[in-house]
Amino acid sequence: MSELFSQGIIGQLKLENRMIRTASHEGLADRHGAPTQEQYHFYRAFVEGGIGLIITGYAGIMQNGKSSLYHMTMIDNDELISAHREMVGKIHGIAGKIVCQIAHCGRQTLSEATGEAVLLAPSSIPNRFFKEVPRELAQKEIKDIIGQFAAAAKRVRKAGYDGVQIHGAHGYLLSTFLSRRSNKRKDRWGGSAENRFRIVAETLKAVREEVGKNFPVLIKLNSFERGNDGIKPAECVDFARMVEKTGCCDAVEISAGSNEDSFYMARGSFPTEGILKYLRPYCKMGKIGKGFIRHVVAPINSYLKPPFKEGYNLETAAKVKQAISLPVIAVGGMRSKAFMESAVREGKTDFVSLARPLILEPDLANKFMKNESESAKCDNCNICFVATDTAPIRCHKDEFISS
Repeated sequence: MSELFSQGIIGQLKLENRMIRTASHEGLADRHGAPTQEQYHFYRAFVEGGIGLIITGYAGIMQNGKSSLYHMTMIDNDELISAHREMVGKIHGIAGKIVCQIAHCGRQTLSEATGEAVLLAPSSIPNRFFKEVPRELAQKEIKDIIGQFAAAAKRVRKAGYDGVQIHGAHGYLLSTFLSRRSNKRKDRWGGSAENRFRIVAETLKAVREEVGKNFPVLIKLNSFERGNDGIKPAECVDFARMVEKTGCCDAVEISAGSNEDSFYMARGSFPTEGILKYLRPYCKMGKIGKGFIRHVVAPINSYLKPPFKEGYNLETAAKVKQAISLPVIAVGGMRSKAFMESAVREGKTDFVSLARPLILEPDLANKFMKNESESAKCDNCNICFVATDTAPIRCHKDEFISS
């Protein structure tokens, strides 16, 4: 049997294969942040399509860390547990496995979404896309956020999920503490790598205390950020070692980039028309503004964007795997069956995770297993990546085809 379709284990969680649906913003929750029937059907397609594990799109742990993207899922209060439990029960009813990702968006959102006057961050440095100047968190507030991660993880366990993943990547709050680019603090939460990692370590420990020793806890880390002071692969390896030393984590997922890094997370085409139709503030521009984006900004960004290559985070994931004994999950540009099989067979990663290809082909795992396909149909147009700013998740592959 192919290594890709051999059984895998994350903590106490046994998976039927090594293909994971990674988290992506879905915009399928109701206005209170509760999971909906549409969200269940979205996940059900992955289970029926043969995926080994679903990691949900991030669920917010606090209103002051809520995403500005369309209809974020929330798990910030006990009243939401029943809706999560109902959805999880249905997934388990069709033999699916599902982990809930939890996050605080920090400065990578808008104050109109959080309901607060200012955004929160390790340092008062604005995100270059959202531009709002955040307020530096006080130590007491940092402790409160750690406690809220733990409280959210407890709700995840009560709702019946198979595990919880802490979002420590992509420019969200924990990630901005790890990065020298966004963390300029001089106290115990900034400076050295150990200090910048402190909030992650204490979050992992607090979560473990709340969920117990047998409940799977995962974390997502960045392997790369633009700029001299952004996270680099060597730092990612060090942070992964620190994660393992806490003794509170069962698997590490390796990704890259943040909102400020444009398409380091989702490499491929620059989705100009998707941006102009769905992404604020560009979708509200007039003809002149949109023309400027099309004819000036888009060509520059298309030239500057990082090139797509299959498994663009795999090299760092392989280094992490050599450095730690925890299972490693590699995400980023996984497209062909042969590439994924070799990545697992050669010991570069324990699991491969995908988002964009599964939006178009939720049954991709079954197609691979039955030898009905050798590669995903996703052409990395990246419209799905930007459209969830104002609309629910879906594939937009045929939306902008010229006549």
